[in-house]
Amino acid sequence: MSPLLMNVLRVAQYRLLSGLGSGGAANVYLAEDTRLRRKVALKLLRGENGQDGEHEARVVSSISHPNIVTLLDYGTHNDLQYIVTEYVEGQTLRHRLAQGPLPVAEALDIAIAVGHALSAAHEAWIVHRDIKPENVMLRIDGGVKVLDFGVATLAAPAEVDDPLRRKVVGTLEYLSPEQVRGEPQIDSRSDLYSLGVLLFEMLVGSVPFHGATTMELLAAIVEEEAPSLPSHLPAALQPIVTKALRKPVHERYQLAGDFVAELSDLRLDLLLYERAARMLP
Repeated sequence: MSPLLMNVLRVAQYRLLSGLGSGGAANVYLAEDTRLRRKVALKLLRGENGQDGEHEARVVSSISHPNIVTLLDYGTHNDLQYIVTEYVEGQTLRHRLAQGPLPVAEALDIAIAVGHALSAAHEAWIVHRDIKPENVMLRIDGGVKVLDFGVATLAAPAEVDDPLRRKVVGTLEYLSPEQVRGEPQIDSRSDLYSLGVLLFEMLVGSVPFHGATTMELLAAIVEEEAPSLPSHLPAALQPIVTKALRKPVHERYQLAGDFVAELSDLRLDLLLYERAARMLP
């Protein structure tokens, strides 16, 4: 239990129960809403990140979708900025990947759910910019939730100047080439590239690009073509992953809906194949 949790056991109406995780900007706790008597996830922002907390709260409150975590509250208590969201019982995709590559059907189901979440965000002109296994929760009932819009930004037309668009943020392995290059116009297609990395990792067990140093990794993301998928995987997956990981933005999926449609078609084909195989003598 962190020192912060030991020293601050109650934030407004929320009683902190245990730690859920921590990052560079905040600590996240399992808490009890003492008024409504329900469990919630409470993120405490470190002092200098209070403005980011307000930004995240505004972003999440502007999107309503079953695959996106629901914002419940936001405020300040004794100079502490906090964000309260629904508590998602389950495990992160990162924990699931610790067991190795996922079955193809499971990987497709997760990618489709994340794609639906991104489609909703993009329709609201929001780019997540940090799609990675840590930000995907797998619920115990099989549902999928996308978390942490802390570095999300507007995907508005170029004349709208959002300072966050000019920052290189996110987790290196999942950055798009244009993020690595620090291009000022990061749009929704960057998220779709990150989803492609996520899909590759779920199928293979590792990300497509590697480097012994940070500079080597960034160079690989910008310059190298993605490796082919293992031969035991369905051949129809290869063109989908290849398109998602194209370096030129205009050669990738342009809309989350298009990406999801191809994944869904393949998922249906696999389901029909499995059913037909079970009927054979």
